[in-house]
Order: sequence, then structure tokens, then C-alpha cells
Amino acid sequence: MNIAVAISNGVTISASMFCMAHLYRFHWRGAKPRTLIASSVIIAVTFLVTALQFAYPEIVAAFRRNPEALRAGEWWRLVTPLFVQPYGWGQVLFNGIFLLVFLPLAERLYGNWLWFLYFAPGILGQIVNYWWQPNGGGGSTGAFGVMGSLLIHVIRERRDMPKLHTFLAIAGLCGALVMCAIKDGHGPPLLLGAALALASRGASKGEHA
Repeated sequence: MNIAVAISNGVTISASMFCMAHLYRFHWRGAKPRTLIASSVIIAVTFLVTALQFAYPEIVAAFRRNPEALRAGEWWRLVTPLFVQPYGWGQVLFNGIFLLVFLPLAERLYGNWLWFLYFAPGILGQIVNYWWQPNGGGGSTGAFGVMGSLLIHVIRERRDMPKLHTFLAIAGLCGALVMCAIKDGHGPPLLLGAALALASRGASKGEHA
């Protein structure tokens, strides 16, 4: 793995994990209670399709990024790569963890806006990866969009956050800028997730319906 890719991803993921732990500990109860429908549906469908891909490997070929198929009119390949993990069990493990820990928290804070925070960045990540890494797939592009929204929440609520976590949130966003510069497909989704979070309303108090 390219050292710049490893460092930028490591910084952003580590920063997001530290911020996520703090948000779960101190902000989960303060957010508006809600049934976590969006995160449950996204996680369940992703886990189901991922499980089926090991029993029926042709699912990966049918769902992954494929430039020739996309040009032939299979437009759904902008979305379906989010639901398969073509690189094996390591990708399944990491992406599964990302979905399980980030999505429920983001839905608690942003409500139904999670649909946009996951799928808009996820699709953007697939689009840029058609140029940068044409034949892969995975739910990480959507997960990184959600990471971006949580980093923005930390920055928004910086008066109630330890200074370290605000610094980490800024470092995570800077890591995404580096990813864009080195053509890592996780960078643009994270920045779009951050931008969507900035455009949302009431997230700091969990006021979304």
C-alpha cells in the first residue's frame, strides 16, 4: 500500500474512531430518541448481500464497478458496488465495523438525513473510483461520508468537546484532503458527507425527524 494512502487513511479513521467514542459516551443520550430505521436497513441489506456473495460469487461480478457495463447502460452499478466487498474478509471486517459503529450514531444525531449522508457520498465515491480504481467495490465510500458528518458535528459542538477531539476532527478532514490529492476514493465521499452535515439543520441537538 502506498505510504501516503496508509497515513491519510490511518489519520482519518483514527480521528473518527476517537471522536465517535466520545460522542457515544457523552452525546448519545442527549440526542433525540428515535427508531434507527435507516441505519438498520442499510446495515441489514449490506450484510445480506455480502453474505450471499460468498455463496454465489457471481453476485460480485454483477454488482461491482465495471466501466464497460456502466457505459452499456447498467447505471445501477453506481449504487450496487456499495453492497459487495470484492476484496475478501479483511474488507468485510473493516467495512462491517464502520457501518455498525458510525451509522447508528449518525442517525441518532441527524435522523433521516442519514440516507443522504450515506448514499450521496457513497455514490460519489463510486463515480470517482471509476477513474481511480475501476473494478472494485465496497461500502467504505458511504461509511466515510458518515464519518465526515460526525467530524463536522464535533467541530460544531467544539465548546462542549475536549480540545483534543476538535483537533482530531480537523485532522480527519485534512486527511481527506490528502486522499483527494493522491486519488484515494475515500477522500471525496468524506468531504461530501461533511458538506451535507453543514447543510443540515438541528443536528447538534438531534432535531431531525
